[in-house]
Amino acid sequence: MPVREAGGRAPRLADDVFVAPNAEVVGDVEMAPRSSVWFSSIIRADGAPVRLGTGTDIQDNSVVDSLPGQPCELGEYTTLGHAAAVHASRVGSYVLVAMNATVMPGCTVGDGCIIAANATVPPGTTIPADSLVVGDQGRVIREVRPAERERIEGTCQSYMRLASEYLKGIGRGW
Repeated sequence: MPVREAGGRAPRLADDVFVAPNAEVVGDVEMAPRSSVWFSSIIRADGAPVRLGTGTDIQDNSVVDSLPGQPCELGEYTTLGHAAAVHASRVGSYVLVAMNATVMPGCTVGDGCIIAANATVPPGTTIPADSLVVGDQGRVIREVRPAERERIEGTCQSYMRLASEYLKGIGRGW
């Protein structure tokens, strides 16, 4: 079963949330409307709460988790690309954490950022809004361009449509 209780806390998911049949949503997780968790991904909140905002999508093979006393929050219309990971951090709205990127514990990522593919944001780092972050030390190299922001918004819209289709086709699955 992909949605389950842990430590006496059960996930709270809006009615139109999609969780893939082989994904896992465990513990004190709150998912806002039109958010989604795709195949082989896990959201684990056994140490502190995890919150996903409206329209946020967690793509295939990704990990979102909290640590004891360190919650994790993803804002609205945020995308985690395939195999991305966010650990016990706050990620703003309209953010792309691209494929294989990692946000280590204790980070704050401002609204409108892009964490580039394969980048790592070191523990405790604060990333200003609208920043493009690259590399294994999470360097800010410039501001996000309007076309890049539009791509983030388009990706979220696409995944919301896809999630709606999957809900109609295979249902909630839990």
